[in-house]
Amino acid sequence: MKYSLVFTAFIGIIGITGCGYKEGVVTPDQKAYLYFSGNVTDVKVSVDNSEGFQVEEGRNHQYKINTGKHTVKIYRGNEMIVNRDIFVSDGVGKEIEVQP
Repeated sequence: MKYSLVFTAFIGIIGITGCGYKEGVVTPDQKAYLYFSGNVTDVKVSVDNSEGFQVEEGRNHQYKINTGKHTVKIYRGNEMIVNRDIFVSDGVGKEIEVQP
């Protein structure tokens, strides 16, 4: 009787401590950011031939993109004023200067 009680307690402790353990490594999504300086009045930005979007100037206005290589095109009206290939790493903020 004494041995069965010890054995049952031992199995119970192993069962409780073994539950809930998750093996593996969790890595967050990789993110990078673009921000724009210079004259951004009436410009539209296209990243990798996506639909253009308007931006605001300054480091405080960052736009999230995936890490890796991208093509950034900036249009003012129908005229392309910037066409640049960039590479961004995880956690990096890349400045794109827009000339007047």
